[in-house]
Amino acid sequence: MRRTALVCLLGLFSFLAAGPSPSPAQEAPPLPDNPLAGRLLFEEKSCVLCHGIAGDVQGVGPDLGRGAFGGSFLDLGAGLWNHVPGMSVSLEDARLPWPELSSREVGALTAFLYFIDYLGRPGEAAAGRRVFRGKGCTECHSLEGGRDGSAPDLAGLTRFASPLYIAQAIWNHGPAMFETMRAAGVATPDFAAGDLADLSAFVRQTARGGPQERMLVAPGNPNHGRELFQSKGCPLCHGRDARGDGGPDLTRADLHRSAEAIAGSMWNHAESMSDAMRARGLGWPQFTTPDLADLIAFLYYLPFGDPPGDAARGARVFTTRSCAECHSGGEGAHEGPDLAAANVTGTNADFVAAMWNHAPLMKESTLGEGRPWPELSGRDLRDILAYLAAAAE
Repeated sequence: MRRTALVCLLGLFSFLAAGPSPSPAQEAPPLPDNPLAGRLLFEEKSCVLCHGIAGDVQGVGPDLGRGAFGGSFLDLGAGLWNHVPGMSVSLEDARLPWPELSSREVGALTAFLYFIDYLGRPGEAAAGRRVFRGKGCTECHSLEGGRDGSAPDLAGLTRFASPLYIAQAIWNHGPAMFETMRAAGVATPDFAAGDLADLSAFVRQTARGGPQERMLVAPGNPNHGRELFQSKGCPLCHGRDARGDGGPDLTRADLHRSAEAIAGSMWNHAESMSDAMRARGLGWPQFTTPDLADLIAFLYYLPFGDPPGDAARGARVFTTRSCAECHSGGEGAHEGPDLAAANVTGTNADFVAAMWNHAPLMKESTLGEGRPWPELSGRDLRDILAYLAAAAE
């Protein structure tokens, strides 16, 4: 191996040798109370100089807008790793240093990038008018600043500039609404993705509730949402880990969607949920601001966790992706460090941070010697971690 490769490996060894002993972690890093906090890192680490978010910046790198980041934490980690060769060239051209990341910063930054889809698109009032009429809302509700018939007037909702507050108000009204509509022979309305955002825009712009202070509902705290998931009785049907206990396995649901789309999906199942809860003698869960936003943020991050890896497959990936040319996985001496004995299996964030911070040296020792860059998938990273963790035992 050339001298550059040896320098790279010695540097990697000195970084990995310190720290706690390894453990077979296979889950996402702790979620932030405010997922948007990673935006500051996105700016501080100069990501914003090359990458836009949903068209806000036209940079040399790909736009990281909606739909760009999905999958689990290690899926995102693999995306960062595969991006190393192109990114390093752009940074060299701009004479910018490689942005090193701690494990905590890796967690915060990836949580922010993953969170982009949660925000959804702005609502359109004209489309919201069609939702209001097409879903039968006019049969019971008024927007005139007074009461009209059997249902509450919606003018007061103009105070909250958020489709999640609209969703919360509808949810809390659910059981009474189901009884009224059944008595009238009217079907309960379903909401498609975007409907609640559009309905919110229409209500805000149309209702005659008089001047009111505009209030915003925070994006949602997934950690508080985890507590609400327990306290509101969700585990009675969905299990403590959301994997189902008579009700659906939420970890297999399509939850990497906008907040209002998740809220709409919850509502579309609300009538059957109400019947099932009544049959079990359970009360209907009520939400106050910002409870629903927090619960939905927790649900949104369920796919962010990684399932256990396959150690046997990880051993094969470790060899076929050329890792074994420099590193051992606990089976013998190599020029590079024994990764099974290092701290890379401490947490998934430790693993991604270690790979990222030493990527420039790894690039020099691979591409500089004419070898291809070893691209990896999230599954590859999960399996390699499982292999290293098993070898460390």
